[in-house]
Order: sequence, then C-alpha cells, then structure tokens
Amino acid sequence: MIKKILVATDASAASSRAVSFAARLSVQHEAELLILNVIREMQLPEELKQAPEFEDFLNARDDLMRQAADQILKNAKQKAKKDGAKNIQSAIGSGDPATSVAGFARRRNVDLIVVGTRGLSKIKAASMGSVSRKLLDLTDVNCLVIR
Repeated sequence: MIKKILVATDASAASSRAVSFAARLSVQHEAELLILNVIREMQLPEELKQAPEFEDFLNARDDLMRQAADQILKNAKQKAKKDGAKNIQSAIGSGDPATSVAGFARRRNVDLIVVGTRGLSKIKAASMGSVSRKLLDLTDVNCLVIR
C-alpha cells in the first residue's frame, strides 16, 4: 500500500513530468504527496568557503537559491493540485541531490520515490553522473523514474 509519495523536482521538463505522474498516483492511492527541491552546494575548496571575502557572496547565493527553491516548489505544488493531488507537503533539501532525496525518504518513511530523468545516453550519464541512477544505489525505497 502506498501512503507517502516523494517527488523530487528541479523545474526541468523531466521533473515536471514526474510531479504530474506522482500527483496522479497520489490521487489513485489517496496518498500524501511530498515535493522536494534540493539546493546543491557550491563546489569550492573549504579554504575559499571560509575566507571572509567570500562570506557575503555565499550568503547572497544562499538567499537567492532559497528564493528559487521556494518558487520551484510553489509551481510544482500548483501543478500537483491541477493534477488532483490534495494532501501536499513541500520541503527544501541541500547538498548532493541523490543523497538528500534518499535521506529525506528514509526520515519521512516514504513508500515511493518518483524522479524524472533527462534520458541521457549511457556514456553521458556515466561520465556526468545521473541523480536517478545514484538514487537507485542509495535507497531501499521503491523508485519510479519518469522519462
């Protein structure tokens, strides 16, 4: 029985399709729909992150990324409601997207994770690293990958 569905979104076309699919599933199963956006950390050496001259830049970036995440979640929630979802929660994660999604799913006792994939070729996905592929390795929760 599916009681909680987690869908991760980054506002891409693939994640938008995942939100719609997850919303329709939540209606069919009368399940709670959790929508998550993950803010990636900047890939900077720790010495730079701790330098005083970078503090204002990093704070401004964090504020901007939170505003963007709020808007992404607002849009996803509207889309889910249009697709019939009723019990919707949203949250912002941070760090590595796959790790954040897997941890969120574990903490919230999610029954199903829905994610979109851009459908990269196997070579591109292997070299760039696919969030959906990594997520499948990190979690024991059932995952549905939407193309």
